[in-house]
Amino acid sequence: MYSEQVSILQGSVMLDFAATSRSIEIEGSLIHYNDVGQGEILFTFHGGGPGANAWDNTKWNLEALAQRFRVILMDLPGYGRSHHVEALDDESLESMHARVIGAFMDKLAIHRAHFYGTSMSAGSVIVFAHKHPDRVSRIVLKTPSVGPNLLSPTPPDGIMALLAFAEDPTRANMDRMMRLFVPKPGLLTEQMIEDRFNSAIAARGFPPPKKATTGFGDFRSLLPGLTSPILVLWGHQDRMVPLEGALTVLALIPNVQIHLWGGGTGHFIEFEHTEDFNELVIGFISKDRQP
Repeated sequence: MYSEQVSILQGSVMLDFAATSRSIEIEGSLIHYNDVGQGEILFTFHGGGPGANAWDNTKWNLEALAQRFRVILMDLPGYGRSHHVEALDDESLESMHARVIGAFMDKLAIHRAHFYGTSMSAGSVIVFAHKHPDRVSRIVLKTPSVGPNLLSPTPPDGIMALLAFAEDPTRANMDRMMRLFVPKPGLLTEQMIEDRFNSAIAARGFPPPKKATTGFGDFRSLLPGLTSPILVLWGHQDRMVPLEGALTVLALIPNVQIHLWGGGTGHFIEFEHTEDFNELVIGFISKDRQP
């Protein structure tokens, strides 16, 4: 289901997917994560497209991040190897995720951490930070979807491709979706497409939840209340979450920095600009300053 080709040397021990794979039970559901490195805790999540999982989302950056942080790569409910968690009455997807993240931290006796949320999971991190500001240190958000687009087509063509795969999960539809995730010619590999396809098919085998969440939320009203320092990352050719969202977060988040990439950069900045991503994230989280 995952590409397990990435391994890192931490001290004298070689770590890879299998060596770092863990799971715990939350509300009767199995939640999967990988636990790598030592130091301050950094949670990393993933987007919401078919086949998304935390390992494949962050594996390009893991060697650099794990040299500085204890990185917990968490599969949210229904993604990767995590099973679904039943929603409460009238609970949004992101609120359910935030509830599970809190329970996960409690089980691992983690009071406070840094957070990296991307695309869909950025909304989950925003909700968690709004509800539990005392448990959040610094936040990195990559292409956060915080509300409706005003200038760009809705839904974007990347989301249309994502929905097409959900309705008809073929290898051809996954190929089309992934080429919109990484639009710059020559970057996307067949192995990336295959890994994502296999992960999507495996996740479809999980028993569905009995009660669905209420869907994606509009987080614009929450942004002014965020108290953590926040770094936002965006590619100007993002076909999933259009660049205009950067203006929204710039206007509404009190303590925010934004880094934009041009040159055909798409949705997978952590893969397309690995060294830049690592340098920015490590420098931002490690910087010693107060909000």
